[in-house]
Amino acid sequence: MSPVQQQRIGPLLNVVFPILAVFLFAVFTGTAELVGFLRATHPVIVIGSLGLIAVFITGRFMQVILSPVGKLLTLFTVWFILCIPMAIWRGGSFEVFTDTWSRSYLSYILTAGLIFTVAQSRKAFHTIAYSVGFLAVLALGLHYYDRAGRLCLPGGRMGNANEFGFTLLVGLPFLGFMFLHGHGVRKATAVVLGVAVLIAVAKTGSRACLLGAGMLVLFAFFQASKAVRAKLAIATPILLVLLLMILPSQIRGRYTTLFSNRNQASETEQSAAGSAEARLVTLKDSIWLTILHPFSGVGPGNFPVAQNSLAISRGELKGQWHVTHNTYTELSSEMGIPGLVIYLAFLYQCWKVPTAMIRRKTTSGELRVMAETVRAALVTLMTVAAFDSLSYNTNIPILAGLVTALGFIAQTQRSRPKVISSDEPALSTLPEPTFEPAWSGRP
Repeated sequence: MSPVQQQRIGPLLNVVFPILAVFLFAVFTGTAELVGFLRATHPVIVIGSLGLIAVFITGRFMQVILSPVGKLLTLFTVWFILCIPMAIWRGGSFEVFTDTWSRSYLSYILTAGLIFTVAQSRKAFHTIAYSVGFLAVLALGLHYYDRAGRLCLPGGRMGNANEFGFTLLVGLPFLGFMFLHGHGVRKATAVVLGVAVLIAVAKTGSRACLLGAGMLVLFAFFQASKAVRAKLAIATPILLVLLLMILPSQIRGRYTTLFSNRNQASETEQSAAGSAEARLVTLKDSIWLTILHPFSGVGPGNFPVAQNSLAISRGELKGQWHVTHNTYTELSSEMGIPGLVIYLAFLYQCWKVPTAMIRRKTTSGELRVMAETVRAALVTLMTVAAFDSLSYNTNIPILAGLVTALGFIAQTQRSRPKVISSDEPALSTLPEPTFEPAWSGRP
């Protein structure tokens, strides 16, 4: 993109960014899926389509696709399409692509393509923080629980307690960012919303989220200064005790199945333990299906169908008819070993880019904190993914889009020897970025 082109689209860049803000709010809150007339009009698709047009107009589409993260996500999408004709139920895989993954891929393009400056990155981080805070407050206010007594929303994606809890948990680092870089009312708001998110996550009864939260605390502990470590060491046990005190007994029972003996457990705990045993069955079956179908898998979204057939072949009446509750074996069983390898490479690249940004001396202070925030969210994601099915989850490509956008901004800062303030100059004054230096692993 030439300087003349940058001057021409400069005013457009500030105009199109609100499209992304609305899109992020709609995705992270899931509110559009709760209201009948909104659900019928598919506002997320409409907003996403407008955002995609804006990405094309600004000339960022190919830049986003050709970034290291974008290449791997695009390759994963191509492999997804190639797996559809080889699926045991082609219609099911096609539906997963059109209804879920196509939107997830679009989310990456919008996030990476519509963020141009540190100031816009900050607004995107705040949008995610406010969205998960709003989601937690809404759920606590509606006081809706599923059949197992787990907090969630009455419908849509957030009607699944596990996905609801994951969305809240992955947004928690962004509330932490808002607290660290906020002042006065904003800092206090981050604290209040953070508490609401923690309570809501605890009430989901998601053991995967419990482990994810634990890993997030450990990551923050080892990344923090000695003074902050001391505070975390004191505050974390106190907070854990307080959360356990306010939880319903059936939710506490679910968590104790991580440590208790089923023979000595209560009825609620036995039910939760039975769920854990069922997950072990699906995990073993997903590994076996990977061995049987190592190249293309059984097809995206087809694991429950294939597991049912496998169970019947063993003499059982029927299968579990559940997902694998493990993202990595879900991918290997549904998209084969190539699909898993591509996805792991994608996650590695998402981790590599912010890590390189943190190590570079040319990265500004706020941008470095943003990179640390994204890494914290990725730690949460990769932990929960080992205990839940997140293969086609929309939040993950959004995190990847943030990684790509921050990488573009970092390479611009690297090409300018002077320190850039958080309110960057107009994009028309910045040089055209190149790809190789920004993504290299050199400090």
